[in-house]
Amino acid sequence: MTVRLSQQLEQVQSELARKLAEAERIGDCLVELGMRLQQEPWKWSLGWAENTFPVPNSISLLDDEIVESLDHNRLEWLLEDIRILKRREAELKRLDAA
Repeated sequence: MTVRLSQQLEQVQSELARKLAEAERIGDCLVELGMRLQQEPWKWSLGWAENTFPVPNSISLLDDEIVESLDHNRLEWLLEDIRILKRREAELKRLDAA
């Protein structure tokens, strides 16, 4: 493998690892949200609710990280980035084998 291909592969693998870690954090947040909603669904609120209605003391706002994990577009882009990086990694490995 040439030095340039090796560097590209290392960069792709590093970026892929970062994106996979982000996906794992989102998954952990969604699991946490699911557990909270199964146990006490009446207790939780998204941040926007406090701007519209007065929030009683018995209601807790969800952590920002959990709310961010619900961002459909962010998750869609993250998953697409992971697919692109996996294809690029396979392509670079194929070039190395040639």
